[in-house]
Amino acid sequence: MQLISRASAVLQALEGQLTGLSLGQIAGVTGLPRPTVQRLVDALCAEGFALVDPQQGGVRLGPLIARLASSVRIDLVALARPYLERLAWKTQESAAMTTLQDGKVVVLAIVTPPARAIQLTASVGSHWPLHSSAEGKALLSGLPEDAIRAMLPPALEARTPRTTTSVLALLAEIQEAAAHGVAVDEEGTATGISALAARLVDGTGRRYALSLLLPASRFNALAGELRSALLECRAAVLTAAGLPPMPSPEGFAE
Repeated sequence: MQLISRASAVLQALEGQLTGLSLGQIAGVTGLPRPTVQRLVDALCAEGFALVDPQQGGVRLGPLIARLASSVRIDLVALARPYLERLAWKTQESAAMTTLQDGKVVVLAIVTPPARAIQLTASVGSHWPLHSSAEGKALLSGLPEDAIRAMLPPALEARTPRTTTSVLALLAEIQEAAAHGVAVDEEGTATGISALAARLVDGTGRRYALSLLLPASRFNALAGELRSALLECRAAVLTAAGLPPMPSPEGFAE
């Protein structure tokens, strides 16, 4: 177990190091003695998990890592389901997981607890507009402006009197969602319903959003509490999937 743990520490030290690290640098990062690092690197190189760059001389991750990673297919929806259920039961609000598909928000999973439940017409396979929903704004957050504009329709439909129909205003809301980690919909998609959504991205780059939907009448009173619960749920899903954590917005620990 100790050997595996030490080898894992070396591999994690090499993550993202495109030009490699010296043995001394690896020792510094891992806290392992340099002779131990040397033996571990020799073994990892022999198996293809690491290699020594012939020009730079540094140690970096080997081709076997990429091959193994490409063979992993995580069913993120199935993995996230119990965390969604936990979120719904903890908050007593409806929790959903959505993705970006053909310019729309598509529902992949939705959990509504029996107590304090709102009547949702949404079910798996339902779709919502990108521009009016918290999920859509979360899914678009972090993308370049030209990519966002390309996915929007020529005119933004006013689903309710509170729908954002200005592209510039929508871009500002998406930018705010990227900065603060959570996107908001206050009756922009359906009158009487508000939502919070947080984006996550899997190892292939596919985008998802986790969200909470609730009556607008209690949104303002619960928004802070629900935001924290939503970010905690996202962090738990990312950890379970072996994905790196999202940066925490200021004032919110994940």
